[in-house]
Amino acid sequence: MKFQFEKLGALDKKTEIELGDLTIICGKNNRGKTFASYAIYAFLKTWNSNIDFKIGDEIHRLLENGVLKLDLKSLEKNLPTVLDDISKQYTEYLSRIFSTNEDYFSKATFHALIAADYQPTYKVGVRTSMGIKEILKVFKQTDSSILEMLLSNENRKLIPSIEFVNEFINELLGRILLSDYFANPFIITSERTGISLFHRELDISKNRLIERLQEGGTNKLESTLKMINGTVSRYSRPIKDGIDFVRDIVEYSKKKSPLIKEHPELVKVFRNLVGGDYIVIEDKIYFSFKKGRKNHLIPIYLASSSVKSLLDINFYIKCLAQKGDILLIDEPEQNLHPANQRKMARLFVRLIKAGVKVFVTTHSDYLIKELNNLIILGNEFEDRDEILKKYKYTNTDVLEPSLVRVYIAEKQTLVPAPINELGIVIGSFDNEVREMNDMFDDMTMTMEIAYE
Repeated sequence: MKFQFEKLGALDKKTEIELGDLTIICGKNNRGKTFASYAIYAFLKTWNSNIDFKIGDEIHRLLENGVLKLDLKSLEKNLPTVLDDISKQYTEYLSRIFSTNEDYFSKATFHALIAADYQPTYKVGVRTSMGIKEILKVFKQTDSSILEMLLSNENRKLIPSIEFVNEFINELLGRILLSDYFANPFIITSERTGISLFHRELDISKNRLIERLQEGGTNKLESTLKMINGTVSRYSRPIKDGIDFVRDIVEYSKKKSPLIKEHPELVKVFRNLVGGDYIVIEDKIYFSFKKGRKNHLIPIYLASSSVKSLLDINFYIKCLAQKGDILLIDEPEQNLHPANQRKMARLFVRLIKAGVKVFVTTHSDYLIKELNNLIILGNEFEDRDEILKKYKYTNTDVLEPSLVRVYIAEKQTLVPAPINELGIVIGSFDNEVREMNDMFDDMTMTMEIAYE
């Protein structure tokens, strides 16, 4: 996946970013890291909503003849143009994504680029229909590029409009031709701790307010609901999605994700990171951890900040995650001890190997250095097996450098960081550590001289 943007908040200059299996954006505060991650997330969430392959003639033939066979390979050449159109529409929508006035993004541009080597696979078969009464039936065999559509004479009267058919078919074409390219996103924002703490109270307060207003008549209820919805809309799309996810956690908790069904070992990896388990009892969330020899339950609102911070990723991995997703996390190190930041790095590698791409923005030197350790473990060197055993690592922790893309947010753009067999080179982190060490040496050396 490649994206190009300009005049996007703090990222004023023309910027291009290519996502890897692991994508990292580092940099000082207020340099545009969150702008980039939010814009990419929202695009991945909405790209298929207004897609148009310009097949109006074919749709007219379908409505006239009742059948249509479409070779999807004939549409591949149109993908760059289709993405240009989607990107232009999305750029106009940026102010609503970030919940700000239109002037803020009036000069912004956002482009999704198709990789030169991208090729739809057509592996998955299709069998679907439009409408409850199956007005239009659509078929595609496994490994076939031929899409077949069937509309019976009696069903033609039920079609509300040609625009309705056009939208249905174009969204289906988008899924078939581009879902292998654009991963399904899930985002965890830096506001996650507050959301996990207060979401229940917000819902309860809103429901109580509605109940009271219902006593005052319809007009008062409608005007106040408009005010409430206006307040909610002040949040950017990623934050609103985060609020919605936490509100529905009780329902999600009843499911087991396809990822966990295929890789149950991830539960143990995450438990080792968080130090316990999240449990839902009678629609309430608790955290369970060992206290002495017994399991100890505490309500989530009394749990530590690290437990609240990891709430979203726990339920995402266990209840929703599937191969082909992309997980975006703003500052995954939030509220974590350095030891747990290192464990988070190892969790990322396990997720990548299970088929989930990971995109993070971070200020954590511990996270980067641990990822470097996992990259170095991929080299052949003397005593490698002994080091693996000594520090309790396995070959499943090894990170292939070719899977990683790292960018530094600086000079109003994203600058690619070098990656080699010794890991990721991020000068800004190294400079700060070096300056602190130099300052310490200067001070203690002076103190030693003074004591002599």
